[in-house]
Amino acid sequence: MKKFLLAFITIFSGVYLFAQSTAQCSRALEEAEQAFEQGRLLYILDRVANRRFYDCLEAGNYSIEEEISAKKLLVKAYLFSDNEEEAEKALVELLAVDHEHQLTPEDPAELYFLYSKFRTEPIIRISGKFGGNKTFITQLQEFNTHQIAKTYNPNFGSGINIWFEFLAERHIAKGIEVAAGPQLRIARYDVEGQSSEDGLTYQASNISNMLRLPLIVRYNFRYDETDANNERIRLIPYVFLGGSYDLVLSARFEDTSRSGGTAVTLDDEKSSLLDLDQVAKQNASIFGGVGAKLRVGREQVNFLTFELRYDNSLFNYINPENRWLNQGTSIEITHVEDDLTINTVSFSVGYVHSLYIPVKRKQYR
Repeated sequence: MKKFLLAFITIFSGVYLFAQSTAQCSRALEEAEQAFEQGRLLYILDRVANRRFYDCLEAGNYSIEEEISAKKLLVKAYLFSDNEEEAEKALVELLAVDHEHQLTPEDPAELYFLYSKFRTEPIIRISGKFGGNKTFITQLQEFNTHQIAKTYNPNFGSGINIWFEFLAERHIAKGIEVAAGPQLRIARYDVEGQSSEDGLTYQASNISNMLRLPLIVRYNFRYDETDANNERIRLIPYVFLGGSYDLVLSARFEDTSRSGGTAVTLDDEKSSLLDLDQVAKQNASIFGGVGAKLRVGREQVNFLTFELRYDNSLFNYINPENRWLNQGTSIEITHVEDDLTINTVSFSVGYVHSLYIPVKRKQYR
C-alpha cells in the first residue's frame, strides 16, 4: 500500500510540475509577443532578460504550434533589428519545424521578402507503392503442335500477382513531377489447350518475376490551390505517362499437366523458360494511368496515394529462336508458346515522404 501511495504521489507531482512548466512557458511566449507589439525588440533578443522564453524553446517545452510562433517571432525580431544574418538562421530553424510554412496577410513585407530568398519546396520526395495486377495477353502470332484449341486466361486473386515500386520524385514546374526508381512485378497468366487427339487437354501457368525501371511524368491538378479557409486542398488528383526498361528475373511454368489418355506432369527441369532461354530477357513497355494524393500529417506535406494504371509491353515476350527447345512442353504437354506480349492493369496504394533542405536560392547567395 505504501509503495502504491508513493508511486501515486510521484506521478501526481510529476504531472503537476509539468503542467506548471507548460503554463509558465505559455506565459513567457505571450510576454514575448506583447513585447514585439510594443516594439521592445531588445527585450525579445536578450537571452538574460527573456530567459524563460529561451529555456522553454531550447528544452522543447512548447507545443508544436507554440514552437512555430516562437521561432517566427524571433525571425521578425531579428529582421526589425536589422540583423539579417540572424534572421536567416532563425528562418531556417522555423522551416525545420514547419517545412512549408504559410505566411499570412498580417505578416510584414520584410518577412515576405526574406521568405522568398529561400527554397521551401521539397528537394525530393521518396515514395513506396504496393499493388496487385491483372494480366492480359496479346497474341502476335500463333504456333501449334497438336492443338485444336488454345486459350489464354488472365489470372488474378491467386496471391502472387503483386508488384512493389520505390521512386524518387522531383517537382519541376507547377503541377508537373518526374519520378524514377525500381519496380518488382510478378505477372501470371494461365493457358489451356485441347489436343487433336480425342480427350487430351492440358493446362499451364506461366509466372514471371520482372525487375522494371520506370520513368514517369505526372501532372497534378489543384497542386497548390487553397480552399475558402486559405488551407491547401487535401485531395490532389493526377494523371501520368511513362516508359519502362524491363528485365525478366525468372520465368517458369507451374501447375503444368496433361490429362486424358496418359496423364503427364511437367517436371522442374523442364519448367524454367528462362534457363532454357525461351523468353526474351529484356523488354520495354509504356504505361499511363490516373491517381489521387491525399495530404496527411500535421504539416500535410506527405501523401497517401491511390493509383490505377495500364502497362503495355512493346516487344515479344517469347524468344522465337528457342520456341521448340523444351520438348517437355512441346511434345509431352503438347503446348508451344505463341509470340505474345504481357500487358497488365494494376492498382496500388502508397506513401510519399517529402525531404527538405531549406537553403537560399541561387540568385541570393
